[in-house]
Amino acid sequence: MAVNCILNDRNKNGCANCPTSCQHRIALEGFNGKGGRLATAGAPADYRHLTLANSPARESQAKVYGALSDYVATFSRMFDVNSERIKSLYLFSANTGTGKSTSAVCVMNEFIIANYLGALKNGQQPLQQPAYFLDVNEWQTLYNGFNRGNIPQDVAEKYSRPYYAMMEKAKLAPFAVLDDIGLRDATAPFRADLHTIINYRCANALPTVYTSNIPIEELATVFDVRLYDRVRDQCAVIPFAGESKRGRRK
Repeated sequence: MAVNCILNDRNKNGCANCPTSCQHRIALEGFNGKGGRLATAGAPADYRHLTLANSPARESQAKVYGALSDYVATFSRMFDVNSERIKSLYLFSANTGTGKSTSAVCVMNEFIIANYLGALKNGQQPLQQPAYFLDVNEWQTLYNGFNRGNIPQDVAEKYSRPYYAMMEKAKLAPFAVLDDIGLRDATAPFRADLHTIINYRCANALPTVYTSNIPIEELATVFDVRLYDRVRDQCAVIPFAGESKRGRRK
Protein backbone atom coordinates (compact mmCIF):
# COMPACT_ATOMS: atom_id res chain seq x y z
CA MET A 1 0.00 0.00 0.00
CA ALA A 2 1.22 3.49 -0.87
CA VAL A 3 1.15 4.87 2.69
CA ASN A 4 4.25 7.01 2.20
CA CYS A 5 3.19 8.44 -1.14
CA ILE A 6 4.10 12.10 -1.47
CA LEU A 7 0.55 12.75 -2.72
CA ASN A 8 -0.98 11.56 0.55
CA ASP A 9 -1.91 15.10 1.67
CA ARG A 10 -3.42 15.86 -1.76
CA ASN A 11 -5.71 12.84 -1.68
CA LYS A 12 -8.95 13.49 0.21
CA ASN A 13 -8.88 9.95 1.62
CA GLY A 14 -5.11 9.68 1.85
CA CYS A 15 -3.05 7.09 0.00
CA ALA A 16 -3.12 4.26 2.54
CA ASN A 17 -5.49 2.23 0.39
CA CYS A 18 -3.82 2.96 -2.93
CA PRO A 19 -1.91 0.15 -4.67
CA THR A 20 1.82 0.51 -5.16
CA SER A 21 1.09 0.33 -8.89
CA CYS A 22 -0.72 3.71 -8.74
CA GLN A 23 0.25 5.52 -11.94
CA HIS A 24 0.50 8.87 -10.18
CA ARG A 25 2.84 7.56 -7.52
CA ILE A 26 5.03 5.91 -10.16
CA ALA A 27 5.07 9.09 -12.23
CA LEU A 28 6.40 11.04 -9.27
CA GLU A 29 8.39 8.50 -7.26
CA GLY A 30 9.26 5.91 -9.87
CA PHE A 31 9.14 2.16 -9.36
CA ASN A 32 11.14 0.46 -6.61
CA GLY A 33 12.88 3.75 -5.91
CA LYS A 34 14.08 4.21 -9.48
CA GLY A 35 12.99 6.82 -11.97
CA GLY A 36 10.19 9.25 -11.36
CA ARG A 37 10.20 13.02 -11.39
CA LEU A 38 11.35 13.37 -7.79
CA ALA A 39 14.40 11.17 -8.30
CA THR A 40 15.48 12.73 -11.58
CA ALA A 41 15.38 16.16 -9.94
CA GLY A 42 18.65 15.20 -8.28
CA ALA A 43 17.94 15.94 -4.61
CA PRO A 44 19.45 13.66 -1.95
CA ALA A 45 17.42 10.46 -1.59
CA ASP A 46 16.51 11.18 2.04
CA TYR A 47 14.75 14.41 0.95
CA ARG A 48 12.63 13.04 -1.91
CA HIS A 49 9.48 12.48 0.14
CA LEU A 50 9.57 15.85 1.90
CA THR A 51 6.99 18.58 1.46
CA LEU A 52 6.28 21.73 3.45
CA ALA A 53 3.79 19.73 5.51
CA ASN A 54 6.20 17.00 6.69
CA SER A 55 9.50 18.89 6.66
CA PRO A 56 11.66 18.30 9.77
CA ALA A 57 12.56 22.01 9.69
CA ARG A 58 8.95 23.18 9.87
CA GLU A 59 8.66 23.35 13.65
CA SER A 60 11.87 25.28 14.28
CA GLN A 61 11.29 27.67 11.36
CA ALA A 62 7.56 28.36 11.71
CA LYS A 63 7.77 31.95 10.43
CA VAL A 64 9.83 30.87 7.43
CA TYR A 65 7.34 28.13 6.56
CA GLY A 66 4.50 30.62 6.57
CA ALA A 67 6.37 32.59 3.90
CA LEU A 68 7.23 29.42 1.96
CA SER A 69 3.58 28.37 1.94
CA ASP A 70 2.63 31.74 0.44
CA TYR A 71 5.36 31.29 -2.17
CA VAL A 72 4.26 27.78 -3.14
CA ALA A 73 0.73 29.12 -3.65
CA THR A 74 2.09 31.12 -6.62
CA PHE A 75 3.02 27.94 -8.52
CA SER A 76 -0.40 27.87 -10.16
CA ARG A 77 0.85 30.77 -12.28
CA MET A 78 2.87 28.36 -14.41
CA PHE A 79 -0.36 27.45 -16.23
CA ASP A 80 -1.47 31.05 -16.88
CA VAL A 81 0.56 32.78 -19.57
CA ASN A 82 -0.94 36.13 -18.61
CA SER A 83 -0.15 35.94 -14.90
CA GLU A 84 2.77 37.47 -13.05
CA ARG A 85 5.88 35.30 -13.20
CA ILE A 86 6.94 33.10 -10.31
CA LYS A 87 9.74 34.84 -8.44
CA SER A 88 12.86 33.31 -6.93
CA LEU A 89 13.91 32.81 -3.32
CA TYR A 90 17.16 33.45 -1.48
CA LEU A 91 17.31 31.34 1.69
CA PHE A 92 20.00 32.70 3.99
CA SER A 93 21.52 32.03 7.37
CA ALA A 94 25.04 32.63 8.62
CA ASN A 95 24.93 29.28 10.42
CA THR A 96 24.86 25.92 8.72
CA GLY A 97 22.34 23.23 9.61
CA THR A 98 19.35 25.53 10.09
CA GLY A 99 17.21 23.78 7.49
CA LYS A 100 17.89 25.86 4.37
CA SER A 101 18.70 22.95 2.07
CA THR A 102 15.92 20.79 3.45
CA SER A 103 13.43 23.60 2.97
CA ALA A 104 14.68 24.32 -0.55
CA VAL A 105 14.08 20.69 -1.54
CA CYS A 106 10.61 20.81 0.02
CA VAL A 107 9.77 23.83 -2.14
CA MET A 108 11.18 22.08 -5.21
CA ASN A 109 9.12 18.97 -4.51
CA GLU A 110 6.03 21.16 -4.14
CA PHE A 111 6.79 22.60 -7.60
CA ILE A 112 7.11 19.11 -9.09
CA ILE A 113 3.78 18.09 -7.56
CA ALA A 114 2.10 21.33 -8.68
CA ASN A 115 3.34 20.85 -12.23
CA TYR A 116 2.19 17.23 -12.36
CA LEU A 117 -1.28 17.75 -10.89
CA GLY A 118 -1.81 21.09 -12.59
CA ALA A 119 -0.92 19.71 -16.00
CA LEU A 120 -3.35 16.82 -15.60
CA LYS A 121 -6.07 19.21 -14.44
CA ASN A 122 -5.51 21.40 -17.50
CA GLY A 123 -5.36 18.49 -19.95
CA GLN A 124 -1.65 18.90 -20.54
CA GLN A 125 1.32 16.55 -20.43
CA PRO A 126 3.31 17.00 -17.19
CA LEU A 127 6.96 17.85 -17.70
CA GLN A 128 9.32 14.89 -17.39
CA GLN A 129 11.91 16.94 -15.50
CA PRO A 130 10.27 20.09 -14.16
CA ALA A 131 12.96 20.81 -11.57
CA TYR A 132 16.61 20.22 -10.76
CA PHE A 133 18.69 20.36 -7.57
CA LEU A 134 22.35 21.39 -7.92
CA ASP A 135 24.60 20.80 -4.92
CA VAL A 136 27.21 23.44 -5.70
CA ASN A 137 29.80 21.83 -3.40
CA GLU A 138 29.41 18.47 -5.10
CA TRP A 139 29.56 20.18 -8.46
CA GLN A 140 32.78 21.97 -7.45
CA THR A 141 34.31 18.63 -6.46
CA LEU A 142 33.75 17.39 -10.01
CA TYR A 143 35.34 20.56 -11.35
CA ASN A 144 38.42 20.04 -9.19
CA GLY A 145 38.59 16.44 -10.38
CA PHE A 146 39.28 17.34 -14.02
CA ASN A 147 41.38 20.43 -13.32
CA ARG A 148 44.26 18.72 -11.59
CA GLY A 149 47.59 18.66 -13.37
CA ASN A 150 48.81 15.72 -15.41
CA ILE A 151 45.79 13.44 -15.18
CA PRO A 152 44.90 10.92 -17.92
CA GLN A 153 42.21 11.98 -20.36
CA ASP A 154 39.86 9.16 -19.38
CA VAL A 155 40.07 10.24 -15.74
CA ALA A 156 39.41 13.86 -16.65
CA GLU A 157 36.36 12.83 -18.68
CA LYS A 158 35.04 10.84 -15.73
CA TYR A 159 34.64 14.14 -13.91
CA SER A 160 34.01 16.56 -16.75
CA ARG A 161 31.09 14.73 -18.37
CA PRO A 162 28.80 14.77 -15.30
CA TYR A 163 30.01 18.29 -14.49
CA TYR A 164 28.80 19.76 -17.78
CA ALA A 165 25.66 17.62 -17.78
CA MET A 166 24.74 19.01 -14.36
CA MET A 167 25.51 22.51 -15.56
CA GLU A 168 23.07 22.22 -18.46
CA LYS A 169 20.33 20.76 -16.29
CA ALA A 170 20.73 23.49 -13.69
CA LYS A 171 20.73 26.17 -16.36
CA LEU A 172 17.68 24.97 -18.31
CA ALA A 173 15.35 23.42 -15.73
CA PRO A 174 11.97 25.19 -15.42
CA PHE A 175 12.64 25.35 -11.66
CA ALA A 176 15.96 24.87 -9.87
CA VAL A 177 17.61 24.82 -6.48
CA LEU A 178 21.19 26.07 -6.34
CA ASP A 179 22.37 24.87 -2.97
CA ASP A 180 25.16 26.85 -1.25
CA ILE A 181 26.12 29.44 -3.85
CA GLY A 182 28.35 31.59 -1.63
CA LEU A 183 31.63 29.79 -2.31
CA ARG A 184 34.52 32.11 -1.55
CA ASP A 185 37.26 29.51 -2.05
CA ALA A 186 36.27 28.76 -5.64
CA THR A 187 38.54 29.51 -8.57
CA ALA A 188 37.61 32.25 -11.01
CA PRO A 189 36.78 29.78 -13.84
CA PHE A 190 34.47 27.77 -11.59
CA ARG A 191 32.72 30.92 -10.39
CA ALA A 192 32.34 31.90 -14.05
CA ASP A 193 30.47 28.64 -14.76
CA LEU A 194 28.19 29.21 -11.77
CA HIS A 195 27.72 32.80 -12.94
CA THR A 196 26.63 31.45 -16.34
CA ILE A 197 23.92 29.31 -14.75
CA ILE A 198 22.58 32.12 -12.56
CA ASN A 199 22.75 34.72 -15.30
CA TYR A 200 20.88 32.48 -17.77
CA ARG A 201 18.16 31.72 -15.28
CA CYS A 202 17.74 35.39 -14.37
CA ALA A 203 17.68 36.49 -18.01
CA ASN A 204 15.00 33.91 -18.81
CA ALA A 205 12.92 34.51 -15.66
CA LEU A 206 13.30 30.90 -14.52
CA PRO A 207 12.37 30.61 -10.83
CA THR A 208 15.28 29.56 -8.66
CA VAL A 209 15.78 28.84 -4.98
CA TYR A 210 19.25 29.82 -3.81
CA THR A 211 20.64 28.77 -0.44
CA SER A 212 23.64 30.52 1.03
CA ASN A 213 25.55 31.31 4.20
CA ILE A 214 26.30 34.83 3.00
CA PRO A 215 23.91 37.81 2.82
CA ILE A 216 22.60 38.48 -0.67
CA GLU A 217 24.50 41.79 -0.78
CA GLU A 218 27.81 39.90 -0.73
CA LEU A 219 27.05 38.32 -4.09
CA ALA A 220 28.32 41.59 -5.53
CA THR A 221 31.83 40.64 -4.38
CA VAL A 222 31.58 36.86 -4.92
CA PHE A 223 30.40 37.40 -8.50
CA ASP A 224 29.82 40.95 -9.72
CA VAL A 225 27.47 43.87 -9.14
CA ARG A 226 25.45 43.26 -12.31
CA LEU A 227 24.62 39.67 -11.38
CA TYR A 228 23.83 40.69 -7.81
CA ASP A 229 21.41 43.32 -9.09
CA ARG A 230 19.68 40.72 -11.27
CA VAL A 231 19.33 38.19 -8.47
CA ARG A 232 18.15 40.82 -5.98
CA ASP A 233 15.57 42.20 -8.41
CA GLN A 234 13.94 38.79 -8.91
CA CYS A 235 14.27 37.37 -5.37
CA ALA A 236 12.50 37.35 -2.06
CA VAL A 237 15.08 37.01 0.72
CA ILE A 238 14.07 34.68 3.56
CA PRO A 239 16.42 34.55 6.57
CA PHE A 240 16.68 31.40 8.68
CA ALA A 241 17.17 31.94 12.39
CA GLY A 242 18.77 29.74 15.03
CA GLU A 243 21.78 27.49 15.40
CA SER A 244 22.65 24.28 13.63
CA LYS A 245 20.26 21.36 14.23
CA ARG A 246 22.58 18.79 12.70
CA GLY A 247 23.29 15.82 14.88
CA ARG A 248 20.19 16.46 16.99
CA ARG A 249 17.78 14.00 15.45
CA LYS A 250 15.81 11.99 17.95
